[in-house]
Amino acid sequence: MLVAESRVIRHFETVYVAGLLETADYARRVLAEMVELHNLDIADVDAAVATRMQRQQLLYDTSKRFEFLLAEPVLRWLLQTVVGVPNIRFGILPLGVPLATTPQNSFQMYDDVAIVETFVGETTYRDDEAATYTRAIERLWNDAVTGEGARRLIVRAAQELQS
Repeated sequence: MLVAESRVIRHFETVYVAGLLETADYARRVLAEMVELHNLDIADVDAAVATRMQRQQLLYDTSKRFEFLLAEPVLRWLLQTVVGVPNIRFGILPLGVPLATTPQNSFQMYDDVAIVETFVGETTYRDDEAATYTRAIERLWNDAVTGEGARRLIVRAAQELQS
């Protein structure tokens, strides 16, 4: 499992909450959607959800560094809990901000390995190809709000959902 073996784990998400940050209910909904969409043979969605929840324990391993960069719409799914955890860097790309790099897809990085998930599978990139993803995420971080700015954006999004 790449996340367990890696020291630096970076996620860029445009649509879904990163698996490491999902609640059990959210994970169950996403997995059920994927099973139906792809005609997968996953007999026990609850077991798959339990595996995802167990993997989240790695967030508390202070020998690892986690970075989560999200497009603002992803916040609509309960993420305030990760802001302020010392080994987690959390940023949000706000709506309406011109970006230095136009994201073409979500991706994850595990040290110097980049993984891109699509509807039909995932592709792993290493070396020069992975370096392109490193440059992209560094440019996107420059456009992100972090810390208190990210917290304010999350609170505002939550308030908008309640009204």
